Amino acid sequence: MLPCQTRCASYQPGCHKTCARWRRFQAEQRTQREAKKRYLRYHTERCSQIVRQFQALQVRSPGW
Repeated sequence: MLPCQTRCASYQPGCHKTCARWRRFQAEQRTQREAKKRYLRYHTERCSQIVRQFQALQVRSPGW
């Protein structure tokens, strides 16, 4: 079910393909998804880097 189906007074089946409000909504959603992806990518990279640094600092016992 489309979110505009219950809120839009001028809703008709298939109208979301040409509706300016729907396109604007989709563009906002796309922008939010991209921002979330950038945020997660940045913090995943940072956390991975910190984990690698901590692993490098661990005292390793000799394998002999």
